[in-house]
Amino acid sequence: MRTVHHVAIFVLFTVFSGCIPDTGGIDPPSDELIFPVGLATTHNNSFLLAVNSNFDLEYNSGTLVAMEISLLDQYMDLASSDPAMLAYDCSDSIVSEVSPDDNYCFIQEQHLIRKAETIRVGAFASDLVITPSGDQVIIPVRGERAITIVDVDETGTDILSCSEGTDLKCDNLHKVTKDNDLTLPIEPYEVAVLEYKEDNPDGAATRITMGFATHLAGGEVSLFSISTAPFLEDGGVGESSLTPELLGVIDGVVEGASGLAVNTEKEHIYVAGRHDPEPHVAVLKVMTDSQNGTLTTNPWFNQTNSINLTDEMYGGTNARGIAVTSDGHRAFMVTRTPDVMVELDLNNYAMTDMVTVCTEPSVLDLYEDDNGTIDPFDDRVYAFVLCFFTGQVYIIDTSVMLTEVRVTGSGPQAIAFDYKRKLAYIANFRESTVTVIQAVPPFLHLRDQMLRIVKFGKPHLPKGHD
Repeated sequence: MRTVHHVAIFVLFTVFSGCIPDTGGIDPPSDELIFPVGLATTHNNSFLLAVNSNFDLEYNSGTLVAMEISLLDQYMDLASSDPAMLAYDCSDSIVSEVSPDDNYCFIQEQHLIRKAETIRVGAFASDLVITPSGDQVIIPVRGERAITIVDVDETGTDILSCSEGTDLKCDNLHKVTKDNDLTLPIEPYEVAVLEYKEDNPDGAATRITMGFATHLAGGEVSLFSISTAPFLEDGGVGESSLTPELLGVIDGVVEGASGLAVNTEKEHIYVAGRHDPEPHVAVLKVMTDSQNGTLTTNPWFNQTNSINLTDEMYGGTNARGIAVTSDGHRAFMVTRTPDVMVELDLNNYAMTDMVTVCTEPSVLDLYEDDNGTIDPFDDRVYAFVLCFFTGQVYIIDTSVMLTEVRVTGSGPQAIAFDYKRKLAYIANFRESTVTVIQAVPPFLHLRDQMLRIVKFGKPHLPKGHD
């Protein structure tokens, strides 16, 4: 779903060596976006979490910030006769600039970021995903060769935390690097999470949260534990306990493994690659030893199937992202050879459709809209394809494969959805901003000639390039 782009030679060297370069000890600001590469909304849609990659190494680390998006509600006309049409009033003091020529309203990120919640992570983070239960976010950090786990408490006094003390940096209890004879491979790239239910001998049950990471350089896929929590008698879930541990590594799954998605219905993991000479999607599954193993004591995972794409993409593929519908029946993947989005039938392991998208697509995610009715036939799944080079988002109605194109900022790199407000937040890497558009038709903010688009932050152009 998400992609990090080529960097200068010195940056590549430091990433592959697993070290963060000495940048003179300059601490990153706690209230800015700095080349964001990952976004996620908290479960109550009060906060937008963004991970900053520190791409140009201006500072000694990257950051994870929490933006209080509920502050924007005062500028939205949610009482409109058409709830999907949102109006913005940009006359408030938090607005730093209004550009009437472009219909842009610039709101400085400092007004939305809670500085006290900012967490420092290593340089070259490449993704961000929130667990299904919403109590942790998972961040692969290429500069540290680690998976960082940050605790989330949306309603508490400490929204983000990853240390037993008050340190702004995450401690080792919140990182996955190596365990026993296993070492996390270089280039952790994309991450995904599944939650499992395991019955205990005493009749109780435990929720086990596990994570997966692709590794771009060697094509490996890693399995690691995140947390456990007891299921309660009333059907709820008790407090979770953090259990970060590297559990397994599979190599040679797909050359240039990058795209990663999970199927919560089938408990499958799908992996797509950038350098796959025989185009396919690998299907993995977590299993246990049938004799005496459990998910908590002896899990392992392996490839169980594959989706062959050779007949349709005979020249190889350059897959950049994959996403699965909530019912587990379909998946969508974008590639750069050719520049298309393909539809996959996950029940029959086959490709079923294809539509042309922008030049060199980078990111894919899905927004599912039930249209507010009980009629299942008017439900829609919209695929959002980010186009890093052209500064666009292609929005595809997957029921009919019709496409709408909207402008974003420069270098769209990550996307997150807000189901409460029916919005899509798009992180623009090259200028360190976030664009906000509607996640449902007509995919605009245009109403009575009011402002069409909102951006957080000021331009912050990188020294490197894609």
